[in-house]
Amino acid sequence: MSMTRPTRAPALGDQLAGVLRDQIVRRQLAPGTHLVEDSLAAEYDVSRGPVRDALRQLESQGLVESRRRGFFVVGLSRSDIDDLYELRESIELVAVVRAVEQATAEQLRLGRDIVDDMLACADRSAADGFAEADMRFHALLYRMGGNRRLQDVWEAYEPVFASLIQLTVEEDVDLHPSALDHGRLLDLIEAGDAAELQAELRDHLGGARARMAHALEMLIEAPGGELAS
Repeated sequence: MSMTRPTRAPALGDQLAGVLRDQIVRRQLAPGTHLVEDSLAAEYDVSRGPVRDALRQLESQGLVESRRRGFFVVGLSRSDIDDLYELRESIELVAVVRAVEQATAEQLRLGRDIVDDMLACADRSAADGFAEADMRFHALLYRMGGNRRLQDVWEAYEPVFASLIQLTVEEDVDLHPSALDHGRLLDLIEAGDAAELQAELRDHLGGARARMAHALEMLIEAPGGELAS
């Protein structure tokens, strides 16, 4: 008899938070927009409970803020992107160095499988699938490192990075180089070359930050050609 574990569908609040998060990152919901609970509940055909849950999630991620009259969109500025990628680099560098000593053969095999998924998505120019595999790969790096506190920090901001990665993946005409970069990270973990691994990861994340900055320029040009800060 099959012992496959049932999977639990995401809660309505989580689902709504994901929809609103993508709209905020893409500037479809502009900074300053008033998010009215009743209106959102009616628009998405849910009760006010999931709406409140979603708004609290987005507030914890710095994408909306609570004021006297309710919740308002904050959005992401150029400095926010820099802060997020600086945070990610600082914790991911620690995770991969720990992974050199602690990664198991099973984890490395799983990493190779994910890279194969990324290459298959690149062959099809499937940006959505590539972005999902990209997130799975980086979550695996934190598990390889074995530091639960680092994983907690990553998981707190993982939904924001998922939206950002989706946007940056759409910037890439050819996704194969990015997939191969991930394979290179695994090679260096397996080889035990911590110094080269750190340099490779800095380049990898620097490229992601640069693509995000370019996407941001396309989305939030302010009057006079200056970017919002």
